[in-house]
Amino acid sequence: MNRLKVLILFFLFFFQKTGFSQPDQDLENWNPGYLVTRDEDTLFGPIMVNFGSDLIQLNEENTIKTFGANQIIMAYVKENDRDKDRYIYSFPFHPFSDFKPHKLFEMLFSGKSACLLAREMLVTETIPLYDNFTYRTYFSTRTKLVSDFFLMFPKEKVKALHNSKKELLVLMADKKDQIKSIISANKYSVSEKEDLIQIVKEYNILKSL
Repeated sequence: MNRLKVLILFFLFFFQKTGFSQPDQDLENWNPGYLVTRDEDTLFGPIMVNFGSDLIQLNEENTIKTFGANQIIMAYVKENDRDKDRYIYSFPFHPFSDFKPHKLFEMLFSGKSACLLAREMLVTETIPLYDNFTYRTYFSTRTKLVSDFFLMFPKEKVKALHNSKKELLVLMADKKDQIKSIISANKYSVSEKEDLIQIVKEYNILKSL
């Protein structure tokens, strides 16, 4: 295990310093990293993750390879612009069917009783803008990055939160009163990532007592 960690750090350092295998297009969307396939092969190179299509692309020695969520176990991404480590996992999920295809999720917090997951999406919306000079309302289109949050329980049972406090309390029903008090006392918002991380941490602590 120690030898694997040393090898991973070496490759990440190498990619960052040399720019080796950087694709010619969309450079800002590619970051150094690695992924582990279902065959337990570990591949290193610049990575781009697409949650919308549940695909990960990896540039290995100037050859772009595409992997579906059902083909990988996990991926590690080192974001250049934010100096952030991201861990992407593949878990089975479908909210309305017994057939659960694998989807990509970012692991925000890993706990024994519950994990917090997220999926990023680009959403295009049209918003009204009022002009005080012409007294007219115009409409502007903008694209923004949003996150959908999920809880995962033992045996990879993934449940969507839908940014709903009521749904969160239903999923944490065995500790509902305590979690409700924690949310109220700290003024946590279930639509904010950092607040949700703290709530899930507290839930895991309560479950361990």
